[in-house]
Formats: sequence, C-alpha cells, structure tokens
Amino acid sequence: MSVDILPGTPRVSFGLSMLGWALNEEESIGSYIDRAGAFLQTLTDDFELIVIDDGSRDRTWEILVDYQRSRPWLKPYRNERNFGSGYNTKRAISLASKDYVFWQTVDWAYDIRHLAHALNDLHTVDVLQGVRRHTTSAGAILERRSDTAYKGLVSVVNYHLIRTLFRLPIHDYQNVTVYPRGLIQGVRLETESSFTNAECLLKTWWQGATFKEVHVPFVKRQRGTGTGTRPRAIAAAIRDIFSWWTKWVLLGRRPHSGRGRVISIDES
Repeated sequence: MSVDILPGTPRVSFGLSMLGWALNEEESIGSYIDRAGAFLQTLTDDFELIVIDDGSRDRTWEILVDYQRSRPWLKPYRNERNFGSGYNTKRAISLASKDYVFWQTVDWAYDIRHLAHALNDLHTVDVLQGVRRHTTSAGAILERRSDTAYKGLVSVVNYHLIRTLFRLPIHDYQNVTVYPRGLIQGVRLETESSFTNAECLLKTWWQGATFKEVHVPFVKRQRGTGTGTRPRAIAAAIRDIFSWWTKWVLLGRRPHSGRGRVISIDES
C-alpha cells in the first residue's frame, strides 16, 4: 500500500511505536493496519503498531489476529470490556517498546504526514505536539476541527476549559503527540477519560520538557461511527478536569511543579 508522504520527509534512525485502539471497527481496522504499516516503513526500519481492541462485539479482534499472522510488527491486545480512551492511552503507552511513542485514531483522523516531516526535530526538542490551526471560529469548528459541528463545539469548549484552568500554553490538547518512551512511561497517569491526553501533556510540561508544535490538520471520518463524544464520555472528562485541577493546582498535590518550554507553531 502506497502512502502519501510530504516531500523532504526524512527517514529516522530511532524506533517508533504507533498506538491505536478500536471499538467495533471491523469496517476500518484492516485498512488502518495496512496504512499504518506502510507509513511506518517509510520512516524507519524499527517500528511496531500496537492496537487494543476495546471490548468490540463485532469482528475487530478476529481481523487483528488474522492480520498479525503475516505482520510481526503488529501487536494486538484485547480488553475484556469497553474501557474508553483514557484507559487505552495508559495501557498502550505501557506496552510500547520503541524509542518514541505516538498514536493515531483508527479512522486516521489526523494528517500525520506533517508530524512525520518534523521527526528529526526530536534531536533538539523533547516532544512534538500536533495542533489544528485557526479552528475556533464558527465555520472552522464544522469544517476543520471535527466530524460535526456538535463534536467541534465539544472540542473547543474542552480546549478552553483546560487552557483557562491549567494555563498550559499549547494550542491543542486533543491531537497527536510524539513522546520519548522513557519520558512518558515515567509519568504516573491517574485519569481514565479523554482528559488523559491533557494529563500526559501537563505532567511532562511540569517536568520541564520542551515542546514543539506542528501543524496536524483534522481529517473527517469516512467509515464507522466515532464514540468519543457520547454524553457519558463528556461528563467523565469534565469531572476529571475539575477534580484534578483541584488536586494538582489548587492543592498543589503533584510531584513536579516546574514549567517546560513551548515552541509555538507561530514561532517555528
């Protein structure tokens, strides 16, 4: 399978762990595996694709097992029931074995060609953070931030709530991030909602990590149905945001209280 890579994208000397999780994605999982494998092969000789079946009731797990037989770099795991994005983020990170770790959704919701083009920047910064540029206006919420206006609005509200409470100077918290495996596996992750992405960023920033923002546009879903903006998932994320803000910021109960550096996309 050919992959569209941006001109000038370099191969890298370090290993890459790509992480993903799937819930009832039998329509998409095969093409996701093939696309991920082709993408990673263009970047490095040392890679793995970790995919967690999050309690699917369709053929997702059977397809994963079948594909793994001819793809030794594919490492499938299975949850006995649906745990959601935060739990899967934590589990997938813990299973990674390569030098750098990043994730991509099964519906390929982010144009990670731009991230690949910036991988060599990891020789001078600690973390690459994908950001969606100029996506908070009414029109952009629908066209460039998410699949629907409702999901886009939820995403924007989530962003501003976290930015206001935690003062983390990054332009996107729900995007693709590339972490050194040792750094992110050394973080004690305490949440299990969509807020877990922001927790990863916060705790590495408090440790003094240097971030570089990279333009990573959103790509609308073509198959299947996303589950990240169900009311229960939204309520869990909001509950986590306020609960952990109280503990980490108001009460100061966190192991690190430093500040990292963010190279904004407007500076790079």
